[in-house]
Amino acid sequence: MDSAMNWTPGSWRKKPILQVPEYPDAEKLADAEAALATYPPLVFAGEARRLTRALGEVAEGRGFLLQGGDCAESFAEHGADTIRDFSAHSCRWRWC
Repeated sequence: MDSAMNWTPGSWRKKPILQVPEYPDAEKLADAEAALATYPPLVFAGEARRLTRALGEVAEGRGFLLQGGDCAESFAEHGADTIRDFSAHSCRWRWC
């Protein structure tokens, strides 16, 4: 069966751990995970489907992939409005 069909929010814990930091305070870790669980998704389902189609075009030689990113975001700024607005702004350079 396709692994995407078996996805759950906690299914990542079943993946092999290759690199993991140590979290000495389990309570703080649980608090951080609980806070993250309240945020809206960073990628929405429609975006993921469009990306899958676009990457298929790339794989078939009918497109190219230019990847870039900013890994300096703070979770404090990521509410639903911020994510939507960033997505709308960055669509000028993306596949959407």
